Amino acid sequence: MEYETDAICVGSVLWDVIGRTNKPISRGGDVGGYISRIPGGVAFNIAQNLVNLNLKPCLLGFLGNDNEGMQLLSNCQELGINTDYIYRSDDFSTDNYVAIEDSDGVVAAIADAHSLEKVGSEILKPLKTSQFNSHLKAGRLPLIIDGNLKPDLLIDLSLDPFFEKFDVKLVPASPGKAHRLAPFVTDKNITLYLNLIEAQILCGKEFSDTVTAAIEIVSSGVGKVIITNGKNKVAMASETTGVLSVKPPKIKVNRLTGAGDAFLAAHVKAEMLSYDAADCLEFAVEQSARYISG
Repeated sequence: MEYETDAICVGSVLWDVIGRTNKPISRGGDVGGYISRIPGGVAFNIAQNLVNLNLKPCLLGFLGNDNEGMQLLSNCQELGINTDYIYRSDDFSTDNYVAIEDSDGVVAAIADAHSLEKVGSEILKPLKTSQFNSHLKAGRLPLIIDGNLKPDLLIDLSLDPFFEKFDVKLVPASPGKAHRLAPFVTDKNITLYLNLIEAQILCGKEFSDTVTAAIEIVSSGVGKVIITNGKNKVAMASETTGVLSVKPPKIKVNRLTGAGDAFLAAHVKAEMLSYDAADCLEFAVEQSARYISG
């Protein structure tokens, strides 16, 4: 590492293929629009946003030794993301994500993170080495983990006291993976970042709004939870702050994939600057809106 790391992002780094149209799409629809292929993955997106906020993140994940992996590695390094400890292998190909977005949001998406799941705990091994830890800034650093890790590995993380030294923050990666975070819902030392659908899946029940969902999840024992719901109120709850909420501003939507990652990165930055809880939430909502409006 050429610098001291002040945040660690663990999880997916892959290629995003995004089809975007301003028209509504129904099942089987075929409309005109734009298709882009860009570096992505939850952990990557968060790391990139942290760099944009003048932080120095280290990325722990998997990249194949194929052309796609080499291109992603080069992109990460050009952005200023530390990639020294990304796990590399010839045995698996670099992962991919495909999404369709229309005027109302994400219509459908498929995440192929099978290689990340297969390498499992290999991506976490640097965390327990003296070499890695010698380059970390002092203090309880943010350790941001996405739900693309396989369920067994997440269970192991929830039981390992080693990770109590970090400020652990968890994000499901998608509604389909929200249930993977169930082992953490009674952990007072972590923060959960969810959208309303993910909160409902995690709890196995429907909520009328983010405030109700946040209260329910905190009552189960989690340290802090933050729940978004598109253009509706963002809610945060913890034992120390109670419940807070912010209404996002009205904006033109130019992109949606990665908006939650921009929100999380901004919230982490605000906490590191010692903003109070309400200001942290306001800052994250503002930065997310700026990302969505392009």
